[in-house]
Amino acid sequence: MRVLFTIYPNSYAHLYPVVPLAWALQSAGHEVRVATHHSSAEMILGTGLTPVPLGNPELVPVRLTEDCSQPEHPDLVLKYADVMGLSKEDREHWIVFYQYLLNPISDYVRVDRDEASDLVEFAKIWKPDLVLWDPTHPAGGVAAKVSGAAHARLLISQDQFGWSLDRLAESADALRAAGLDENPIATLLAPLAEKYGLEVDQELLVGQWTVDPMFQDFRLPTSTKKLAMRQVPYVDPQVSSSWLHERPEGTRCDCCGRRGTRRVALSLGESVRRFIPGDWDRAPKILKACEGLDDIEFIATLDKMQLADVDKVPSNVRTFDWVPLPALMPTCSTLIHHGGNGTYASAVAFQVPQLVCDIKDESVLLKLVDDEPDELRTGTYRNGYEAGIREETATGTHWELPAKKIEATPVSEFVIAKGVGGRLDHRAQSVEEIRELIWRTAHDPAYHHAAVNLRSEWLAMPSPSDIIPDLERLVVQNRRL
Repeated sequence: MRVLFTIYPNSYAHLYPVVPLAWALQSAGHEVRVATHHSSAEMILGTGLTPVPLGNPELVPVRLTEDCSQPEHPDLVLKYADVMGLSKEDREHWIVFYQYLLNPISDYVRVDRDEASDLVEFAKIWKPDLVLWDPTHPAGGVAAKVSGAAHARLLISQDQFGWSLDRLAESADALRAAGLDENPIATLLAPLAEKYGLEVDQELLVGQWTVDPMFQDFRLPTSTKKLAMRQVPYVDPQVSSSWLHERPEGTRCDCCGRRGTRRVALSLGESVRRFIPGDWDRAPKILKACEGLDDIEFIATLDKMQLADVDKVPSNVRTFDWVPLPALMPTCSTLIHHGGNGTYASAVAFQVPQLVCDIKDESVLLKLVDDEPDELRTGTYRNGYEAGIREETATGTHWELPAKKIEATPVSEFVIAKGVGGRLDHRAQSVEEIRELIWRTAHDPAYHHAAVNLRSEWLAMPSPSDIIPDLERLVVQNRRL
């Protein structure tokens, strides 16, 4: 069968999660294509997959233009939460959906640009049997319905989309009475659907089913039909350095019995460092805490932006712009990270304890910066900005970000519940407390044993190859010939 993936462009966080399933399908003899903005073609080729470039080659991605959509105003976000009667925890899921995720959704359903129509026209010509679409790229559902293909969403994190749609549906009458849009995704998708004579129904919004790589007890409750799949970590292959295969010389490891100083990895993410300068006060404080832990070698995958406010890199810390985590994890006793789903999944797959950088009591709500700074400040974001790509910052609305990854709190709560690590709160914990937390997580065998058990749970989930018969069956049941 022919399988078409659609993904949000220019993001390893959206590309890498689809690669294992795409290769499993390709290795089973199916034809696979990956469609997204033309600027991501080289990224896709680097994975060994075949890209379908969308859009005008002379135009940059929507997110780097002046007319890309802004996050919704905090007052409106919270008004919705009030009308729907959301709890404090549920408000965080709603904020992620309504203030963050609606922006990328809006980018590639626009009828005044070519990307969505290019996708639909390709599907009409190539006639895929199955379209697997990124929830932030719902034009994939339109392309599937126009071409007659079966279609499903492929999640890369918790399903705030399906969860939010359920909450909106439950409160539809109250939302209308309050003068609020009862289905913002449907409103965004309507012009594209109407262009091709389609009604915006539930199937168009969430697919005929959803491929869900989250652990059962890490999922948000939704009414969607789910097909479970193991989240397999992937990064582009690189020439391997010899030091990656050996633990540093030193003491015997209590966890595994091998001789060697414990190695701890520090990864604070790839995407955030492209859109905000600096790393709040997080990287300087963590690196200061590393100092004095002489039986630990730290591998910090931080670039110059993340190290901008670091006065001194301790002698037991080695910094690299980029190290593939699947290559680094086998020799590590702990991974300190920002809470990204892909990063956390690498630690799970290699049974490595984790410390998740998270400020539990800080909401992820974006706040407007009152003054209009000429330059981006640490922890602020502006539409159209990307480090090294487009850095003009004199105009446009600036937003203050929370000093954490938007999924950090759910990830940290899961890690703590499973006993595989803890929360590193750089705002609440002192340097000494962070130092003790790192030492304890790297040395206590209980964390390692819990990580082994979590990996066993992970292995019990179906692999990308295992679900291919299910996908083939679902295609037969749902394809429109």
